[in-house]
Amino acid sequence: MRATMPGMELYRFLQQQGFGSRKECRQLVEYGLVEIDGEPAEDYRQPVAIADIGELVVDGEPWTPLTGHVYLMLNKPDGYETSHKPMHNPSVYSLLPWQFGNLGVSAVGRLDVDTTGLLLFTTDGQFVHALTSPKRHVPKCYEVTLKHPVTDDLVKHLLAGVFLKDDNEKVAADSVAVVDEITIHMTITQGKYHQVKRMLAAAGNRVMELHRLSMGALSLEALDEGQWRFLSETELQAFGFGAKPE
Repeated sequence: MRATMPGMELYRFLQQQGFGSRKECRQLVEYGLVEIDGEPAEDYRQPVAIADIGELVVDGEPWTPLTGHVYLMLNKPDGYETSHKPMHNPSVYSLLPWQFGNLGVSAVGRLDVDTTGLLLFTTDGQFVHALTSPKRHVPKCYEVTLKHPVTDDLVKHLLAGVFLKDDNEKVAADSVAVVDEITIHMTITQGKYHQVKRMLAAAGNRVMELHRLSMGALSLEALDEGQWRFLSETELQAFGFGAKPE
């Protein structure tokens, strides 16, 4: 095993990585379920430093040691609730490694159970605020499948603004692009409850399917449905987070 610099005790390190309580993390080592650089760890008090760990395997599963806050994205499938305590459907958190639950990872905003697409998660409360605050006007682009064909009047109404029920101010789309007869790409910068669905209803149509394509400069790209990945430093910097470029 690669020599390590003096650092945190192994069981405390495992706890910080989301593997459970201190007792549970000590037991992981005692039961021979922790390997560092191909060799089983024998002492749960042995000092470890993240920089010195080449490969970490816990209970047969490789794990990339985390440093700092967690930022990740998921391509949310249909039929999942954005909730830690779902009522009628599986939780989106069940699509992520269970360790993230112990680390306090939370969704940045919400997607309805029948809405699919880009959903962000983080342990950073400032990141959540930055992306969800109405003052930041972060653009969110949706692919909207409609019940009735797209018309010029529909597009004009969405761009000019519509009144939502129980709201005294018009809400307008930032942009609307017609994809085909019943599909549009619609960008909004607000975050009102069921906003896209309510806007289309107010404009005289109905949303049949809703898929979030992007937030700011961040898009799903080639991420498969139900899959997740960490955000890159470049992506974080686009939102004003992450390490500053030199």
